Amino acid sequence: MATQNIYRSVGATVAFRATGGGDVVWTPQNEGTGKGRISAVWDRGAGNLPQRYKWACCCRWVATPAANDRFSLYLITARAAADAAQTDGALTLGDAELTTEAELLANCFCFGNVIATAVDKLFVASGLVLLYDRYIGIAGWNGSATKALTNTATDFICTFTPMPDDIEAAA
Repeated sequence: MATQNIYRSVGATVAFRATGGGDVVWTPQNEGTGKGRISAVWDRGAGNLPQRYKWACCCRWVATPAANDRFSLYLITARAAADAAQTDGALTLGDAELTTEAELLANCFCFGNVIATAVDKLFVASGLVLLYDRYIGIAGWNGSATKALTNTATDFICTFTPMPDDIEAAA
């Protein structure tokens, strides 16, 4: 009887960040309490694309955050890269500040949270997300009631690494 194994393949990582090798511009540093930042658009291209991605995100508050302070991550998809009328929440993709979380909560998928403990350090979280659309943006929301985010660009990065299945030929 022929057998086939299914393995996890790993593709090239796409980084949302301000500087230093970022693929998509996203500058959440220095965002105050109850503020957020939307990224520029990631055009994944046309044709067949992976759908399963591992995401990882780093963030840091300006001083010791309270336990359970959160930095929420939202996925924003669009049918056309430059048309807010075809984007989740009618948001405009482009590295810009957000002053209300309402549109994100109502219309965008929260794919993860970076949750703080009462320690001054760089916090990291990761998980899996499915991406179906060609045009992708992300938003980060500082849910801390008392602490702004640091003003250090290298404290913030969100990466997406494709993880498609690799099906072994029948033996």
